[in-house]
Amino acid sequence: MNIVTAQNERPESRLALDWILANGPQLAGDPTELTVHVVLAAGTDSPASPNYSSFGLGRSIADELEEHNITHTVYPAGSDAAVQILDTAHTVSADLVVIGMRRRSATMKLLLGSQVQRVMLDAPCPVVTVKTSPD
Repeated sequence: MNIVTAQNERPESRLALDWILANGPQLAGDPTELTVHVVLAAGTDSPASPNYSSFGLGRSIADELEEHNITHTVYPAGSDAAVQILDTAHTVSADLVVIGMRRRSATMKLLLGSQVQRVMLDAPCPVVTVKTSPD
């Protein structure tokens, strides 16, 4: 089973990884049949902000997946997270995409669009979205 996820330093991203750790091995049936493809993504929606995630984040996610004996690949951030997630899902014949989401104002959605919405609508497989609880 191939699961694709996007990860950055935001809390909803962490929740998506936690969901995979809790549910991925059971969904695969045999934990040795699970491969997680981690797409590192920028932690901001602002086009003016740099589009990178820290090397340390990728390494810590890889270490955690190794501790759980989960096969994985970590991909560096690209210029468009939604395109990279979708391309990765197509390339690896993903069975599932798991991504974190957060509430945004209507203005921010209008100005910047929604990466999560693009992935949900265009993914070649089911998409699980994980969100933080409301404050």
